[in-house]
Amino acid sequence: MLAAFKHRLPALLGCLLLPLAASGQTVDLLAAGTDGWQDFDESRWQITGGELLGNTAVFDGEKTDPAASAFLLSNRTFDGNYVVSMELTFERGRYLGVYLDYDAGEQSGMWLATGHALAADAAANEVERGYVKTVDNGAWVVRATGELPIEQGQRLRLGLSKRGDDYSLRSDGRLIATYRKAGGYPEGRIRLRLTNAQVRIHKLEVRTGRKRQ
Repeated sequence: MLAAFKHRLPALLGCLLLPLAASGQTVDLLAAGTDGWQDFDESRWQITGGELLGNTAVFDGEKTDPAASAFLLSNRTFDGNYVVSMELTFERGRYLGVYLDYDAGEQSGMWLATGHALAADAAANEVERGYVKTVDNGAWVVRATGELPIEQGQRLRLGLSKRGDDYSLRSDGRLIATYRKAGGYPEGRIRLRLTNAQVRIHKLEVRTGRKRQ
């Protein structure tokens, strides 16, 4: 009898571990088309061929100019540990910001962005950077930054993650910047902000329940 139990033990353990392995979920934010987003502005965003296309009305506006930005807010909220995985190509400009845990009423959340292009008169030792910022009551504070070069026309793979109290930005698996906010933000939505840019987003998924990116 003991020998029979030992023979079955690997299978029993496999059954116990299976729910843990399958506990994560992947949500394709492009699968539902425009129905996956609130107040979808078709003058700035389009979903075609399974891709999300976005462009701003102008490409050289001031940061505070409404025409220089285009926004998109997910219908779904996300909590716990999750990773936003994106594959995108900038056709003009280079600035795309993504709020994690966004609360429209409080104007709060964690902001992870590819950063602006360098000014024409930038010093030779300056580099293009990605950013992590906290946003509370509409006030932005830069918390972490790291080098993030971007080439127009080349596919970029980004990972934007929340793991416990840590929020991180990665490019092709390389850590760009990370910040720990004690207690984190409450669960919220995903919000995109495109600034002075035109972008083609090939993939936009959220993987939940993951401890590692």
